[in-house]
Amino acid sequence: MKLHQTCTTDQAAPSFDHEWQRRAFGLALALSEFGHYPWSEFQQSLIDAIGAWDASTGSDSDSHADWQYYDHWVAALEKVVAQRGLLAEAAGS
Repeated sequence: MKLHQTCTTDQAAPSFDHEWQRRAFGLALALSEFGHYPWSEFQQSLIDAIGAWDASTGSDSDSHADWQYYDHWVAALEKVVAQRGLLAEAAGS
């Protein structure tokens, strides 16, 4: 699998625990590859999502047990998609 040139993820084989994670990864990558946003914008959104979660959990080790990387990936993707206006309202909404 050839990843975007700015992607710092393991070039050999990203790993996923669930199918939805693979799809979220692919969607974020494809939207960037097709020019809907620069990869660096998604990266910053992911950094922000993780930082916000980390700040909200503080030093509570029990909260850190809930860490799910791809939950933050999806939150970052949702933010970029919304900011870029990439989704249209459904007809009849």
